Amino acid sequence: MITSLILSASIALASATPAAAPAQSVTDPVRGEFYKQQCNFKFDQDIRASYQELVVFDHTGEKVRITANGDLYLEGAAVDVNSETRGLLISYKNGVTDQAVFVADVMDEALEMTSFALTTTFGEMFGPDHKIVRRVDALRDRLRDDFNTIAYRDDQVYVVQGSQLDAFGDRLSSTLEDELESIITESMGSMMMMIGRMMLSGSGSFEDRMNQFEERMENMAEVLEHSMEAKGKALEQKGEAMCHELQKLSATEAQIAAQVPEFDAYRILH
Repeated sequence: MITSLILSASIALASATPAAAPAQSVTDPVRGEFYKQQCNFKFDQDIRASYQELVVFDHTGEKVRITANGDLYLEGAAVDVNSETRGLLISYKNGVTDQAVFVADVMDEALEMTSFALTTTFGEMFGPDHKIVRRVDALRDRLRDDFNTIAYRDDQVYVVQGSQLDAFGDRLSSTLEDELESIITESMGSMMMMIGRMMLSGSGSFEDRMNQFEERMENMAEVLEHSMEAKGKALEQKGEAMCHELQKLSATEAQIAAQVPEFDAYRILH
């Protein structure tokens, strides 16, 4: 289900902050209402989408083609359509393209949301140039590079390989779990080293320096929580809008299938 994959990915990414970090609770707005919606569409087709042309394909070749003026081809063969169906096909082509653009954009936002939370937390602890912050940046880039192999823009054409989205979701979960466990473990070691340096240097007593560090972290946590809450709400609203548009798109798809019965076997939202 493409909607649940993207929103689940964003939740997993946004909640990737270490358990000890105070920003964990800010994912609650994202978790909230989205999962109460009935927006369960199976999207497992590969598409090349633009406002000029929509192509649905698999490993055997092209399955569906819809042109800018609403011409329909199934398995390469032209299908006669009337003016009403032609209008539905154009609307459908444009709607699928809108969703392909959305998938790429919202996933990038989710990755940035994660990076912001993690780099802010670890950067405040250890400094912006610390090796852990660089590891977080590398993790974000690695996940983006992986996603960009299955959902990307090629000139004015958006390619989404729906057949690989489930596999990507599995890799996302596994990569986050493994990498973040390692990063958090490393951060504990760096924290101990930092405490050791605080004991041996700086002005004031060790207790004073620890209190100052705690106050700094608490202030950072408050700012981060407000920021992440706003980002989470914005992402949730986009998820709701996506669900609404997919429902309309599914209805249009059903109308086309009712008017062109052979199209029913090629529906991409089911």
